[in-house]
Order: sequence, then C-alpha cells, then structure tokens
Amino acid sequence: MPLKSPDCYTFAALQPPKHDNFRPDRTRRAAFLLPLVQIAIGLIGAGLLAVLAGGSSAVGFLAGAAVVATGFAAFGWRTAGRSPVAPAGRMFVRLLVGTVLKWGVIGAGLVLAMTSAGLPAGFVLAGALVAFLAYMLSLPWLLR
Repeated sequence: MPLKSPDCYTFAALQPPKHDNFRPDRTRRAAFLLPLVQIAIGLIGAGLLAVLAGGSSAVGFLAGAAVVATGFAAFGWRTAGRSPVAPAGRMFVRLLVGTVLKWGVIGAGLVLAMTSAGLPAGFVLAGALVAFLAYMLSLPWLLR
C-alpha cells in the first residue's frame, strides 16, 4: 500500500469544505449578544437605583434599557439573522426594514413606558441612554 502524498485526493487541503449550519460570523454573534449586554447593563443600573432611589425609578430604568435592547434585537433579527447570501437589493431592503422596525419598537416602547405604565420619564430615558452607551462601547469588543 503506497503512502499518501500531497498529490493524492486525500490530502487535507483538497477535501471539499464541510457545510455545517453553524456559521462563525462576527456580525451575527454581535447581533445576538448585544441585546444581552444591554439588558445586563440595565439590570446592574436598576439594582443600583433600587438601593439608592427606590423601586419605581429602578423599574423605569430597566424598562428603558429593555425597550432599547428589544429594538436592537429586532434589528439583528431582520439583518444578521437572515442568510448572508442574497442580492444587494434584498440586503438593502432588509437593512431598511430592520432600521424602521428598530426605531418603531424603541419609539413605541418608550412612549408606552412613560405614559400608560406611569414610570418616571427621566429614569426611563436614562435607561435608554445607558443602553445606547452600552451599544457604543461594547460593539467594537463584540465584533473582534
């Protein structure tokens, strides 16, 4: 039996690629982890506010962070949650629909949290601001 040589079809570099369902895509991973980071920051801030300012302000802070995290999760679902192989027009429509969905969720959620839920508006907006800052600071770290 002859030894395997690099010219043989069994050489590892000449093997066809394995097609798994798992794709190690940085943008997909970041799109799914970013809302978790935003919720974690919201929980930490709400815990601190529960000790310092009371329960209503902590719930408002957490609601603001949760609304922003839900908006970013909707954006990630519409853009990075889909197949990356698509025509440019379809990808652009995904981006537009995801952006409109994200801002619609954030706008409606913040309005509902401040009006019908009766949460303090300042703390709801502070939670949303902290979630946006978590996005700005953690996205480069998540994409590496």
